[in-house]
Amino acid sequence: MNNRNCFVACGKRVVLGVLTAGCLAIPLSALSEDLPFSTDPQVLARQREVYDVVDRYQNGLNTKDTDAIVNLFADNSVAEWNDKTTYATRQQKIDGYNALFRKVNFSTQFAYDAIDVDGDIGIVRTHHHVGATYIEKGKKVADHNRELFVLRRQDGQWKIILYMFNTDPKQGEG
Repeated sequence: MNNRNCFVACGKRVVLGVLTAGCLAIPLSALSEDLPFSTDPQVLARQREVYDVVDRYQNGLNTKDTDAIVNLFADNSVAEWNDKTTYATRQQKIDGYNALFRKVNFSTQFAYDAIDVDGDIGIVRTHHHVGATYIEKGKKVADHNRELFVLRRQDGQWKIILYMFNTDPKQGEG
């Protein structure tokens, strides 16, 4: 193995390693259009492809479009939410998002903390802006989500292989 740890997908398990030297991480100080994009055209093109998938996820969330969201996931992917069992199958994801959308209305606008691409793996970290809310049972609820999207390019398309989030009132502060 070289000087960086790798992502290894094993069936339904995804083992995340920490990317070190050679990673295309973009520091927040290098923001372009308020997004952490590279100035290198080749890196930028791959970052935008990965960003597009996460943006479509966000749009699906805001429009309660379970099919659009689930179609962004790879076959052997997982979604891990706070206080829920891991959704490993397509049907589990469909059931999970449908149940969520029966209770909650979103108008989410992700804040992007990092869009990293290394080969066929993309990592996107987002959080919800301070003051963000969602509507549950007709009432505004503070939305303190921090998300991690891990994507893999398969057959020329970027697909989510791991999505997870946690909640923290600091919302992206480091």
